[in-house]
Amino acid sequence: MPASYSAIDPDHETSLIAAVQRGEVEAFEPLVEHHLTYIRAFIALKAAVPHLVDELAHETFVFAYRNIEDFAPGTSFRSWLRAIAWNLLRAEIQRFSRQQANHARYAQSRFWELTGKRTERQATREVDYLEECIQQTPELMRDLLRLKYREECSSEEIADRLERSLAWVRTTLFRVRQQLKQCIEKKLTEESAC
Repeated sequence: MPASYSAIDPDHETSLIAAVQRGEVEAFEPLVEHHLTYIRAFIALKAAVPHLVDELAHETFVFAYRNIEDFAPGTSFRSWLRAIAWNLLRAEIQRFSRQQANHARYAQSRFWELTGKRTERQATREVDYLEECIQQTPELMRDLLRLKYREECSSEEIADRLERSLAWVRTTLFRVRQQLKQCIEKKLTEESAC
């Protein structure tokens, strides 16, 4: 733990914040040193990706500095920083999710372009097999699929409704989709072997 971490008592922290709000740039450095380890740990617990931890910690302090006039004296500076870090992390997760979805749609589109279009019969059989495969999954997985694809809930909404973590929802959705794909492919292979 850096020596500067324990060197800032609440009164000194309040005076440093007031100094930064008055435009004294150099007063921000001890605040960064004091809270950096905590903010990095907070982000790392939510997203254990080293470069993302560093990037979001940096963005947290840049945002805090640029918006220091919004900080309400008498409230917890650490909590304010944590809220900033959490909002930045959520925005990054949403951006990543959109990017992944776009990549998946593009890959699927390119696949069908390169391999030719499916016949109507093939598409119908795939849908039939998908329904069969979904019925073979555990009830919790069917609930997850229903919320995602029928009710069009976001991953965050699903996590709240199922009382699970966001990471669990995303990981489980990925695994269930892979299992359904394998199940459909197996049924199609078995059909063509007959």
